[in-house]
Amino acid sequence: MKTGVFSGLLFGMLLAFAGCTEFQLSGKPDGKQVEVLGRTWTVSSVADRPNAFVAWRDNNNLNPFGRPVALRTPQAVRALELATGCKVVPGRLWQDTTAEYHADMACPVAQQPPTG
Repeated sequence: MKTGVFSGLLFGMLLAFAGCTEFQLSGKPDGKQVEVLGRTWTVSSVADRPNAFVAWRDNNNLNPFGRPVALRTPQAVRALELATGCKVVPGRLWQDTTAEYHADMACPVAQQPPTG
């Protein structure tokens, strides 16, 4: 009896997801991808704050034979600057518990940063 309920629930969830055409597992918005020291970083803008961006690094599917260890913060700064063409405001870069780097950026007046 319990197996039938579980199977029915699983089947129902599969049907619900089958109708989704733009289902994202990560829950993160699309952004611009750049490569820093052989690692892929994704940078996207923050919707409710002008000149604010978030950067996160691809974990390379936890590949133990990946690139050698390198400090993340300098990589994040470089990724943010490469993706936006702006400079990180000193003292306005922070990392949250999910290893995402948030930064306020200083952009030239004539240049508008990409929005996503």
